[in-house]
Amino acid sequence: MRTNTNRRPALRMAALSILAVGALAACGANEEDAATGSADADGNITVRLGVVGPKTGPASLYYEYMDQTFEAFSDDFEEQYGVTFEIVSEDDQASPEETARAVSKLINEEGVHAILGPPLSGNALQVAEVVQRSGVPWLLAGPNADEIINYDQQPNWAFQTNFTNQQIMAVLGERLWADGAKVGIVYSADGFGQSNLANLAAWAAENGHELSVEETIQPGAADANAIVKRFEDAGVKSVFMGITQGADIATVTRSVEQAGYEPDTILTTGTILTDYADVADPSQWENIQIVDPRNFLEGGDHWVLEQVQEETGEPPAIPSNNVGTYAILDIYAQAVQQVGDANDKEAVRQAIEDIETVHIGPDLTIESPFAPDDHRLYTEDPSTWFTYGFDEEFNLVNLGTAAECIETGC
Repeated sequence: MRTNTNRRPALRMAALSILAVGALAACGANEEDAATGSADADGNITVRLGVVGPKTGPASLYYEYMDQTFEAFSDDFEEQYGVTFEIVSEDDQASPEETARAVSKLINEEGVHAILGPPLSGNALQVAEVVQRSGVPWLLAGPNADEIINYDQQPNWAFQTNFTNQQIMAVLGERLWADGAKVGIVYSADGFGQSNLANLAAWAAENGHELSVEETIQPGAADANAIVKRFEDAGVKSVFMGITQGADIATVTRSVEQAGYEPDTILTTGTILTDYADVADPSQWENIQIVDPRNFLEGGDHWVLEQVQEETGEPPAIPSNNVGTYAILDIYAQAVQQVGDANDKEAVRQAIEDIETVHIGPDLTIESPFAPDDHRLYTEDPSTWFTYGFDEEFNLVNLGTAAECIETGC
Protein backbone atom coordinates (compact mmCIF):
# COMPACT_ATOMS: atom_id res chain seq x y z
CA MET A 1 0.00 0.00 0.00
CA ARG A 2 1.28 3.43 -0.99
CA THR A 3 0.48 6.16 1.51
CA ASN A 4 1.51 9.71 2.32
CA THR A 5 2.34 10.46 5.91
CA ASN A 6 4.12 13.19 7.84
CA ARG A 7 5.13 10.90 10.70
CA ARG A 8 8.70 10.55 9.47
CA PRO A 9 10.84 13.68 10.00
CA ALA A 10 12.40 15.20 6.92
CA LEU A 11 15.87 13.89 6.29
CA ARG A 12 18.82 16.23 6.57
CA MET A 13 20.32 17.30 3.25
CA ALA A 14 24.07 17.36 3.64
CA ALA A 15 27.30 16.66 1.84
CA LEU A 16 28.46 13.12 1.26
CA SER A 17 29.88 11.14 4.13
CA ILE A 18 33.67 11.05 4.16
CA LEU A 19 33.67 7.45 2.99
CA ALA A 20 31.70 8.30 -0.12
CA VAL A 21 33.40 11.54 -1.16
CA GLY A 22 33.11 11.88 -4.90
CA ALA A 23 29.99 9.72 -4.87
CA LEU A 24 30.38 6.76 -7.19
CA ALA A 25 33.66 8.06 -8.55
CA ALA A 26 35.34 6.83 -5.36
CA CYS A 27 35.96 3.19 -4.67
CA GLY A 28 36.70 3.62 -0.97
CA ALA A 29 39.87 1.54 -1.10
CA ASN A 30 41.64 3.79 1.39
CA GLU A 31 38.91 3.14 3.97
CA GLU A 32 38.77 -0.60 3.53
CA ASP A 33 39.34 -1.33 7.20
CA ALA A 34 36.42 0.93 8.17
CA ALA A 35 33.92 -0.99 6.04
CA THR A 36 33.75 -4.07 8.23
CA GLY A 37 29.98 -4.35 7.93
CA SER A 38 29.78 -4.57 11.74
CA ALA A 39 28.87 -1.88 14.22
CA ASP A 40 31.71 0.34 15.44
CA ALA A 41 32.06 1.72 18.96
CA ASP A 42 29.40 4.34 18.20
CA GLY A 43 26.99 1.77 16.80
CA ASN A 44 27.46 2.88 13.18
CA ILE A 45 27.79 0.29 10.42
CA THR A 46 29.87 0.86 7.31
CA VAL A 47 29.07 -1.44 4.40
CA ARG A 48 30.97 -2.02 1.18
CA LEU A 49 28.43 -1.50 -1.57
CA GLY A 50 29.46 -2.70 -5.00
CA VAL A 51 28.06 -0.50 -7.76
CA VAL A 52 28.24 -1.56 -11.40
CA GLY A 53 27.07 0.40 -14.43
CA PRO A 54 28.14 2.34 -17.52
CA LYS A 55 30.28 5.19 -16.19
CA THR A 56 31.48 5.76 -19.73
CA GLY A 57 29.93 5.38 -23.16
CA PRO A 58 26.60 6.33 -24.74
CA ALA A 59 24.54 4.88 -21.87
CA SER A 60 26.31 6.81 -19.10
CA LEU A 61 23.04 8.42 -17.96
CA TYR A 62 22.21 5.01 -16.53
CA TYR A 63 25.18 5.37 -14.21
CA GLU A 64 24.69 9.05 -13.52
CA TYR A 65 21.35 8.57 -11.76
CA MET A 66 23.03 6.35 -9.17
CA ASP A 67 25.86 8.86 -8.75
CA GLN A 68 23.37 11.71 -8.26
CA THR A 69 21.34 9.82 -5.68
CA PHE A 70 24.41 9.04 -3.59
CA GLU A 71 25.60 12.62 -3.81
CA ALA A 72 22.25 13.90 -2.58
CA PHE A 73 21.40 11.37 0.12
CA SER A 74 24.33 9.32 1.47
CA ASP A 75 24.60 11.21 4.75
CA ASP A 76 20.86 10.97 5.27
CA PHE A 77 20.85 7.19 5.42
CA GLU A 78 23.72 7.40 7.91
CA GLU A 79 21.74 9.79 10.07
CA GLN A 80 18.47 7.89 9.79
CA TYR A 81 19.73 4.31 10.15
CA GLY A 82 23.36 4.53 11.30
CA VAL A 83 24.49 2.96 8.01
CA THR A 84 27.29 4.42 5.88
CA PHE A 85 28.01 3.29 2.34
CA GLU A 86 31.57 2.79 1.16
CA ILE A 87 31.28 2.66 -2.61
CA VAL A 88 33.27 0.17 -4.68
CA SER A 89 32.42 1.03 -8.27
CA GLU A 90 33.04 -0.75 -11.56
CA ASP A 91 32.49 0.60 -15.07
CA ASP A 92 30.82 -1.99 -17.31
CA GLN A 93 30.62 0.39 -20.31
CA ALA A 94 27.12 -1.06 -20.96
CA SER A 95 28.80 -4.25 -22.18
CA PRO A 96 27.34 -7.54 -20.88
CA GLU A 97 30.81 -9.06 -20.94
CA GLU A 98 32.22 -6.20 -18.87
CA THR A 99 29.27 -6.53 -16.49
CA ALA A 100 30.17 -10.17 -15.91
CA ARG A 101 33.78 -9.21 -15.22
CA ALA A 102 32.78 -6.37 -12.90
CA VAL A 103 30.33 -8.45 -10.86
CA SER A 104 32.84 -11.27 -10.48
CA LYS A 105 35.43 -8.80 -9.21
CA LEU A 106 33.04 -7.18 -6.75
CA ILE A 107 32.00 -10.54 -5.30
CA ASN A 108 35.25 -12.48 -5.36
CA GLU A 109 37.93 -9.81 -4.96
CA GLU A 110 36.28 -6.83 -3.28
CA GLY A 111 34.10 -8.79 -0.87
CA VAL A 112 31.19 -6.38 -1.10
CA HIS A 113 28.22 -6.75 1.24
CA ALA A 114 25.67 -5.99 -1.51
CA ILE A 115 25.55 -5.07 -5.20
CA LEU A 116 23.66 -2.15 -6.74
CA GLY A 117 23.17 -2.48 -10.51
CA PRO A 118 23.73 -2.97 -13.32
CA PRO A 119 21.01 -0.56 -14.44
CA LEU A 120 20.42 -2.05 -17.90
CA SER A 121 18.19 -5.11 -18.24
CA GLY A 122 20.36 -6.96 -20.75
CA ASN A 123 23.42 -6.61 -18.55
CA ALA A 124 21.49 -7.67 -15.45
CA LEU A 125 20.23 -10.77 -17.28
CA GLN A 126 23.84 -11.62 -18.11
CA VAL A 127 24.82 -11.90 -14.43
CA ALA A 128 21.55 -12.99 -12.78
CA GLU A 129 22.61 -16.60 -12.18
CA VAL A 130 26.02 -15.56 -10.85
CA VAL A 131 24.62 -13.10 -8.33
CA GLN A 132 21.88 -15.51 -7.24
CA ARG A 133 24.46 -18.22 -6.51
CA SER A 134 26.74 -15.80 -4.69
CA GLY A 135 24.37 -15.16 -1.81
CA VAL A 136 24.89 -11.38 -1.98
CA PRO A 137 21.88 -9.05 -1.73
CA TRP A 138 21.21 -7.67 -5.20
CA LEU A 139 19.68 -4.20 -5.36
CA LEU A 140 18.00 -3.44 -8.69
CA ALA A 141 16.82 0.15 -8.97
CA GLY A 142 16.75 0.34 -12.76
CA PRO A 143 16.24 -2.88 -14.75
CA ASN A 144 12.69 -3.67 -15.86
CA ALA A 145 13.01 -7.16 -17.31
CA ASP A 146 10.93 -9.70 -15.38
CA GLU A 147 13.26 -12.47 -16.45
CA ILE A 148 16.05 -11.15 -14.21
CA ILE A 149 14.46 -12.73 -11.12
CA ASN A 150 13.79 -16.46 -11.27
CA TYR A 151 11.46 -17.14 -8.35
CA ASP A 152 11.97 -20.88 -8.72
CA GLN A 153 15.30 -20.20 -7.04
CA GLN A 154 14.69 -19.74 -3.33
CA PRO A 155 15.69 -17.92 -1.27
CA ASN A 156 15.99 -15.25 -3.93
CA TRP A 157 18.56 -12.49 -3.53
CA ALA A 158 17.33 -9.89 -6.04
CA PHE A 159 14.96 -7.00 -5.27
CA GLN A 160 13.50 -4.54 -7.80
CA THR A 161 12.42 -0.97 -7.06
CA ASN A 162 11.47 -0.16 -10.64
CA PHE A 163 8.32 -1.48 -12.26
CA THR A 164 8.75 -4.54 -14.46
CA ASN A 165 7.82 -4.94 -18.10
CA GLN A 166 5.05 -7.39 -17.23
CA GLN A 167 3.55 -4.79 -14.90
CA ILE A 168 3.59 -1.93 -17.39
CA MET A 169 2.08 -4.13 -20.09
CA ALA A 170 -0.75 -5.07 -17.72
CA VAL A 171 -1.40 -1.36 -17.22
CA LEU A 172 -0.99 -0.31 -20.86
CA GLY A 173 -2.69 -3.21 -22.64
CA GLU A 174 -6.25 -1.97 -22.35
CA ARG A 175 -5.24 1.50 -23.53
CA LEU A 176 -3.42 0.17 -26.55
CA TRP A 177 -6.18 -2.18 -27.73
CA ALA A 178 -9.06 0.19 -26.90
CA ASP A 179 -11.93 0.09 -29.43
CA GLY A 180 -10.31 -2.80 -31.27
CA ALA A 181 -7.33 -0.78 -32.47
CA LYS A 182 -4.48 -2.46 -34.30
CA VAL A 183 -1.32 -2.28 -32.19
CA GLY A 184 2.33 -2.11 -33.21
CA ILE A 185 5.49 -2.14 -31.13
CA VAL A 186 8.92 -0.79 -31.93
CA TYR A 187 11.53 -2.01 -29.46
CA SER A 188 15.25 -1.67 -28.96
CA ALA A 189 17.50 -4.57 -29.86
CA ASP A 190 18.58 -5.29 -26.28
CA GLY A 191 17.33 -7.08 -23.20
CA PHE A 192 15.00 -4.23 -22.24
CA GLY A 193 13.39 -4.07 -25.66
CA GLN A 194 13.08 -7.82 -26.05
CA SER A 195 11.47 -8.11 -22.63
CA ASN A 196 8.99 -5.39 -23.62
CA LEU A 197 8.07 -7.34 -26.73
CA ALA A 198 7.74 -10.66 -24.91
CA ASN A 199 5.54 -9.23 -22.17
CA LEU A 200 3.31 -7.19 -24.48
CA ALA A 201 2.82 -10.22 -26.74
CA ALA A 202 2.04 -12.38 -23.71
CA TRP A 203 -0.54 -9.90 -22.39
CA ALA A 204 -2.14 -9.71 -25.83
CA ALA A 205 -2.37 -13.50 -26.15
CA GLU A 206 -3.86 -13.86 -22.65
CA ASN A 207 -6.51 -11.24 -23.44
CA GLY A 208 -7.52 -12.33 -26.94
CA HIS A 209 -5.48 -9.78 -28.91
CA GLU A 210 -2.51 -9.86 -31.22
CA LEU A 211 0.27 -7.54 -32.22
CA SER A 212 -0.17 -6.37 -35.79
CA VAL A 213 3.43 -5.18 -36.26
CA GLU A 214 6.66 -5.90 -34.37
CA GLU A 215 9.69 -3.83 -35.33
CA THR A 216 13.20 -3.52 -33.92
CA ILE A 217 15.29 -0.35 -33.89
CA GLN A 218 19.06 -0.59 -33.61
CA PRO A 219 20.86 1.81 -31.24
CA GLY A 220 21.89 4.96 -33.08
CA ALA A 221 19.73 4.26 -36.14
CA ALA A 222 19.69 7.22 -38.54
CA ASP A 223 15.95 7.01 -39.19
CA ALA A 224 12.88 4.83 -38.68
CA ASN A 225 11.18 5.56 -41.98
CA ALA A 226 10.75 1.92 -42.96
CA ILE A 227 9.33 1.07 -39.54
CA VAL A 228 6.78 3.89 -39.71
CA LYS A 229 5.74 2.90 -43.22
CA ARG A 230 5.04 -0.68 -42.11
CA PHE A 231 2.92 0.68 -39.24
CA GLU A 232 0.96 2.86 -41.66
CA ASP A 233 0.52 0.09 -44.22
CA ALA A 234 -0.79 -2.28 -41.54
CA GLY A 235 -3.31 0.27 -40.27
CA VAL A 236 -1.74 0.50 -36.80
CA LYS A 237 -3.58 3.04 -34.64
CA SER A 238 -1.83 2.38 -31.31
CA VAL A 239 1.96 2.46 -31.06
CA PHE A 240 4.09 1.35 -28.13
CA MET A 241 7.78 2.24 -28.02
CA GLY A 242 9.82 -0.05 -25.77
CA ILE A 243 13.15 1.64 -26.38
CA THR A 244 16.08 2.03 -24.00
CA GLN A 245 17.53 5.36 -25.16
CA GLY A 246 15.62 8.61 -25.48
CA ALA A 247 17.62 9.51 -28.59
CA ASP A 248 16.35 6.37 -30.35
CA ILE A 249 12.79 7.24 -29.36
CA ALA A 250 13.41 10.62 -31.01
CA THR A 251 14.46 8.85 -34.19
CA VAL A 252 11.08 7.12 -34.30
CA THR A 253 8.99 10.20 -33.52
CA ARG A 254 10.92 12.25 -36.07
CA SER A 255 10.06 9.70 -38.74
CA VAL A 256 6.43 9.67 -37.56
CA GLU A 257 6.22 13.43 -38.08
CA GLN A 258 8.02 13.38 -41.42
CA ALA A 259 5.63 10.72 -42.73
CA GLY A 260 2.54 12.59 -41.54
CA TYR A 261 1.56 9.44 -39.67
CA GLU A 262 -1.08 10.13 -37.00
CA PRO A 263 -1.84 7.12 -34.79
CA ASP A 264 -4.52 7.63 -32.16
CA THR A 265 -2.27 6.52 -29.30
CA ILE A 266 1.50 6.68 -28.77
CA LEU A 267 2.75 5.27 -25.47
CA THR A 268 6.25 4.71 -24.17
CA THR A 269 8.14 4.36 -20.89
CA GLY A 270 10.11 6.72 -18.66
CA THR A 271 13.22 6.12 -20.77
CA ILE A 272 11.99 9.04 -22.84
CA LEU A 273 13.00 11.26 -19.92
CA THR A 274 16.69 10.61 -20.55
CA ASP A 275 18.03 12.47 -23.60
CA TYR A 276 14.93 12.67 -25.80
CA ALA A 277 14.22 16.40 -25.50
CA ASP A 278 17.78 17.27 -26.52
CA VAL A 279 17.22 15.90 -30.02
CA ALA A 280 13.45 16.23 -30.56
CA ASP A 281 11.01 19.08 -31.22
CA PRO A 282 7.80 19.87 -29.28
CA SER A 283 5.67 18.90 -32.27
CA GLN A 284 7.13 15.39 -32.03
CA TRP A 285 6.24 14.81 -28.38
CA GLU A 286 2.89 16.57 -28.10
CA ASN A 287 0.87 13.33 -28.45
CA ILE A 288 3.16 11.00 -26.51
CA GLN A 289 2.14 9.66 -23.11
CA ILE A 290 3.92 7.60 -20.48
CA VAL A 291 2.64 5.75 -17.43
CA ASP A 292 4.58 5.25 -14.21
CA PRO A 293 3.76 4.21 -10.64
CA ARG A 294 5.61 7.26 -9.28
CA ASN A 295 4.10 10.69 -8.81
CA PHE A 296 6.83 12.88 -10.24
CA LEU A 297 4.93 16.10 -9.59
CA GLU A 298 4.13 15.94 -5.87
CA GLY A 299 4.72 13.99 -2.66
CA GLY A 300 7.72 11.89 -1.74
CA ASP A 301 8.71 10.94 -5.29
CA HIS A 302 8.76 14.60 -6.28
CA TRP A 303 10.71 15.49 -3.13
CA VAL A 304 13.48 13.06 -4.06
CA LEU A 305 13.80 14.65 -7.49
CA GLU A 306 13.83 18.16 -6.04
CA GLN A 307 16.62 17.22 -3.63
CA VAL A 308 18.68 15.67 -6.41
CA GLN A 309 18.38 18.92 -8.37
CA GLU A 310 19.23 21.04 -5.34
CA GLU A 311 22.18 18.98 -4.12
CA THR A 312 23.82 18.22 -7.47
CA GLY A 313 22.86 21.34 -9.44
CA GLU A 314 21.69 19.08 -12.26
CA PRO A 315 18.30 17.70 -13.28
CA PRO A 316 17.72 14.06 -12.30
CA ALA A 317 19.36 11.91 -14.97
CA ILE A 318 16.51 9.37 -15.09
CA PRO A 319 13.77 10.46 -12.66
CA SER A 320 12.16 7.03 -12.27
CA ASN A 321 15.51 5.46 -11.46
CA ASN A 322 16.61 8.26 -9.13
CA VAL A 323 13.52 7.47 -7.07
CA GLY A 324 14.15 3.73 -7.38
CA THR A 325 17.72 4.14 -6.12
CA TYR A 326 16.55 6.14 -3.12
CA ALA A 327 13.98 3.45 -2.33
CA ILE A 328 16.39 0.51 -2.59
CA LEU A 329 18.99 2.26 -0.41
CA ASP A 330 16.32 2.98 2.20
CA ILE A 331 15.30 -0.68 2.13
CA TYR A 332 18.85 -2.01 2.40
CA ALA A 333 19.90 0.45 5.13
CA GLN A 334 16.85 -0.49 7.19
CA ALA A 335 17.65 -4.18 6.82
CA VAL A 336 21.28 -3.73 7.88
CA GLN A 337 20.20 -1.64 10.86
CA GLN A 338 17.73 -4.32 11.92
CA VAL A 339 20.20 -7.19 11.60
CA GLY A 340 23.09 -5.23 13.06
CA ASP A 341 25.75 -6.79 10.82
CA ALA A 342 25.97 -6.57 7.01
CA ASN A 343 28.17 -9.68 6.99
CA ASP A 344 25.14 -11.78 7.92
CA LYS A 345 23.89 -11.61 4.36
CA GLU A 346 21.22 -14.27 4.80
CA ALA A 347 19.66 -12.33 7.68
CA VAL A 348 19.88 -9.07 5.73
CA ARG A 349 18.20 -10.69 2.72
CA GLN A 350 15.42 -11.96 4.93
CA ALA A 351 15.03 -8.53 6.56
CA ILE A 352 14.65 -6.97 3.11
CA GLU A 353 12.01 -9.50 2.14
CA ASP A 354 10.15 -8.89 5.41
CA ILE A 355 10.44 -5.09 5.40
CA GLU A 356 7.30 -3.47 6.72
CA THR A 357 7.67 0.12 5.50
CA VAL A 358 9.64 1.61 2.63
CA HIS A 359 10.23 5.36 2.98
CA ILE A 360 10.48 7.58 -0.09
CA GLY A 361 11.17 11.10 1.08
CA PRO A 362 9.63 12.53 4.23
CA ASP A 363 5.98 11.74 3.53
CA LEU A 364 5.59 8.73 1.23
CA THR A 365 5.56 5.13 2.45
CA ILE A 366 4.94 1.79 0.77
CA GLU A 367 3.88 -0.93 3.16
CA SER A 368 5.08 -4.57 3.08
CA PRO A 369 5.82 -4.71 -0.65
CA PHE A 370 7.71 -8.00 -0.81
CA ALA A 371 6.92 -11.71 -0.51
CA PRO A 372 9.10 -14.77 -1.24
CA ASP A 373 7.65 -15.02 -4.74
CA ASP A 374 7.42 -11.28 -5.42
CA HIS A 375 10.40 -8.96 -4.93
CA ARG A 376 8.87 -6.02 -6.83
CA LEU A 377 8.19 -2.71 -5.08
CA TYR A 378 5.18 -1.82 -7.23
CA THR A 379 2.02 -3.59 -8.38
CA GLU A 380 0.15 -3.45 -11.68
CA ASP A 381 -3.00 -1.93 -10.17
CA PRO A 382 -3.76 0.88 -12.68
CA SER A 383 -5.34 3.01 -9.97
CA THR A 384 -1.87 3.41 -8.43
CA TRP A 385 -0.16 4.42 -11.70
CA PHE A 386 -0.03 7.90 -13.21
CA THR A 387 -0.42 8.93 -16.85
CA TYR A 388 1.72 11.82 -18.07
CA GLY A 389 1.86 13.94 -21.18
CA PHE A 390 4.26 16.78 -21.95
CA ASP A 391 3.94 20.52 -22.41
CA GLU A 392 5.90 22.53 -25.00
CA GLU A 393 8.90 22.73 -22.66
CA PHE A 394 8.87 18.95 -22.15
CA ASN A 395 7.62 19.34 -18.59
CA LEU A 396 5.46 16.47 -17.37
CA VAL A 397 1.71 17.02 -17.15
CA ASN A 398 -0.36 14.68 -14.98
CA LEU A 399 -3.32 13.49 -17.04
CA GLY A 400 -4.82 11.29 -14.32
CA THR A 401 -4.36 7.76 -13.08
CA ALA A 402 -3.90 4.95 -15.55
CA ALA A 403 -7.26 3.56 -14.44
CA GLU A 404 -8.98 6.87 -15.22
CA CYS A 405 -7.39 6.98 -18.66
CA ILE A 406 -8.49 3.41 -19.39
CA GLU A 407 -12.05 4.28 -18.40
CA THR A 408 -12.49 7.72 -19.95
CA GLY A 409 -9.46 8.29 -22.14
CA CYS A 410 -6.68 10.85 -21.77
